[in-house]
Order: sequence, then structure tokens, then C-alpha cells
Amino acid sequence: MRMHRSILLAVPVLALFLAGCPAKPKDGECKTSEDCAAQEGYGKTCVEGRCQECGQDTDCKAGFVCRTLKCVPRPECERNDDCPSGKACEAGKCMTVAPPPAPPVTPPTGEPSACPAGGGKLLPIYFAFDRAVLTPESQADLSKNATCIKEKGFTTVTVEGNCDDRGTVEYNLQLGQRRAESAKKFLVNLGIPARSIQAVSYGKERPVCSDATESCWQKNRRDDVVAK
Repeated sequence: MRMHRSILLAVPVLALFLAGCPAKPKDGECKTSEDCAAQEGYGKTCVEGRCQECGQDTDCKAGFVCRTLKCVPRPECERNDDCPSGKACEAGKCMTVAPPPAPPVTPPTGEPSACPAGGGKLLPIYFAFDRAVLTPESQADLSKNATCIKEKGFTTVTVEGNCDDRGTVEYNLQLGQRRAESAKKFLVNLGIPARSIQAVSYGKERPVCSDATESCWQKNRRDDVVAK
């Protein structure tokens, strides 16, 4: 009976003793970093109730920083300002910046172009033998030239009439002038101010081809349209 009474008295005392002892944290859980110190396989820093490798950069050793709760080697840079001139920060490293692409090359003014940005020869206009009448193809090319002149804001346009080498100098000068005037009139009808267009003739003095063939003569029967 006495032993039974002793057991009954010991139970409350044991309960009070157990209640006074703090519960051991579960694996990986913590209230302070001290709870993590004795746990193997977990980080030693308490972050939001879990043992992690780090919570901030100061938790890591020299040369390392805290990223996503892990200590990783300090990157060479984090933003472009961390890099020297001529380099940019990419994936934590200072990388040489590629030079900007070269600007488009404007064709030399001596070569025709659909619409040179800095001015020069536009599309040439071709004529039939001994004619100064614009063909449908010539009208189409002149329309493109007129669009270019307006878009680029060119204020001076010279239409240069040319001929092949058949015929006299005097006759070809007259024919070249008629060809230049024909193109000028067409440009004026498209809205290019007449005062900005000069029509001149070079006759047969400026050939682009010297062969005595029809394909060569065709290249010389032309108006050169120069804008600036």
C-alpha cells in the first residue's frame, strides 16, 4: 500500500519535470540558430523556422554571398556599373560589349540607287531609239524616284539627258534635252516643284557602255536623275 502511494505521488512530480524541459526541435526545424548548431546535415542558420546555410551575406565566409539560402562564390558583378568601361555584366561576369552594327553603306553618288539616303543618282530612265517619249517602265521608275525625293526631302534635282553614239553631236544634244524635259514634266505632275528640277543634256558625251551593240546602245539612251 505504501509503495502504491509513493508511485502516485511520483507521477505528478515527473509530469512537472517533463513539462519544464524544452522539447527537442525536430530535424531541420529551429527557433534560433543555436537549435541548428547540433543538427548534422542541416545549415547552421535559423531562417523562418528552418535550418539553412545562410540568410544573408554575412552568414557566409569571405568571398561568398548568400543566394536562395545558399552560400555561393561572389560574382564578379551584379550590374553594369560594377564593370569597367566597354564591358557589361552578364550572368555575374563582366563581358566585353559587342560593338554596334556598322551603319548601312550608302552607295557612291556615282552609282544609281533606288533611294540613297545622302543623295546621288536615283533610278535611271531609259528610252527607245531616237525617242523622247516615256515608256510605262520609265514612268514607273520616275514614280519611285518622285517618292524618294519627297521622303528624303531633296530640294535639288537634276535630270541629265543622254543618247547613244549614233547621230551628230548637235542632234544628240537636242534629243537628250527633250528626254530630260520629258522626265522633268512627269516629275512636276507628281508634285515635285518645277523650280527644284533642272533639265540638262549631255548628248552622247557620257556613255556608260562603248560596244557597238543594241544592248549597249540601250544603256546609253537614258536620263540620269540626280537628287540632293
